[in-house]
Amino acid sequence: MKRYKERVRQKRWGQACMGAMLVLFAWGLCGCSRKAPNYVPPRDLSRQALETALNAWQSGRPVGKTIEAASLRVQVVDSGWGKKQKLGSYEVLEEVSRPDGKRCFKTRLHLLKPQATQEVHYIVMGKDPLWVFREEDYKDYASWEGYK
Repeated sequence: MKRYKERVRQKRWGQACMGAMLVLFAWGLCGCSRKAPNYVPPRDLSRQALETALNAWQSGRPVGKTIEAASLRVQVVDSGWGKKQKLGSYEVLEEVSRPDGKRCFKTRLHLLKPQATQEVHYIVMGKDPLWVFREEDYKDYASWEGYK
């Protein structure tokens, strides 16, 4: 009788463990199919965030600090700005479509130091703060995070 109770207890314990493993496995599968939220701000707000960032660069503000505007918070990732380049003026030329649907703007930068003109793409994404990435920096960031 004692052996029978022991076997029943072991069987119940095994069933409970198997049930818990199945629940965890199902939970893991649900999590694997989800992607991180893809926040693409409206076109006007994206352009305003880009212009806020470029105006801050133009006025000599340091890169890496959140820019607080009237109703907007902007965080910038721009290796050109980080290399102590000075921005004289800029022109936002056009919005460029991307396969991932993120807002991207082709922009002409007129640098004072060193004196040069560059055409770069900026990607704008997020909610609060809005993130403005130079495209090369976004690619580096995305590959570092393991995203495609």
